[in-house]
Amino acid sequence: MNDRKIPPEDKVKEAILQVLKSRLKVESQEELASLVLRLLKKEEKSYTLSPTRVKRIALLIPEIEVKAKTKKTIKMQKIDKCPICESEIEELKAKNLLNKEIVIGYRCKKCAYQSDLEAFMPMKYIFLLRNV
Repeated sequence: MNDRKIPPEDKVKEAILQVLKSRLKVESQEELASLVLRLLKKEEKSYTLSPTRVKRIALLIPEIEVKAKTKKTIKMQKIDKCPICESEIEELKAKNLLNKEIVIGYRCKKCAYQSDLEAFMPMKYIFLLRNV
């Protein structure tokens, strides 16, 4: 039976940086995970890696910028955590004509995610190497 191993976070970070140093930009988390896994499998053939784990680790690397393209929805439901990094989200509020506070959007306290009440779910992530 084929035993699978989970690569340590530091090895995944190194591989992510190596991939982005050669490519500068990767257009999806699935593509990044595939490229990183291909690199890691050169060292250990039994490594396995999910696209979600690659995204979460990439968010921890200061040299990497993660952008999200979002899809529009007609009515946005309330969100409690950031759809990109799963950190705490804060409501953006304004006062209406009746002087009542209303929610006009959301902003993540950790990453750059921000949306109005129409833009919501990320459809595609883009990973960029920042000029450091």
